[in-house]
Amino acid sequence: MVIEFLTFHVPLTDQPAFIAADAAIWTATLSCHPGYLGKDIWRDKASPDSLRLVIRWASRNAWHAVPRALLDQTNADFIAALGQSYPVLSCTEFDVI
Repeated sequence: MVIEFLTFHVPLTDQPAFIAADAAIWTATLSCHPGYLGKDIWRDKASPDSLRLVIRWASRNAWHAVPRALLDQTNADFIAALGQSYPVLSCTEFDVI
């Protein structure tokens, strides 16, 4: 299993809308792809404006098999739904051992 670990800066007041749009747009899209296992969203108590998205994939190949055009369109839909984009502070990959 591989973890896609994303950190976003999302003001606390915007987080309910961000989380709802993520579920409706990103999770709905990714869950249709083989190898997608699920997602959690974590909020850092020490930095409440940071959201950590922990996305589980069966393999790196499954993760990277999602077409770039689909990712770009999904991101555009996500930004449109929220009316703005939120910066990705980091993107890290972890192997589960």
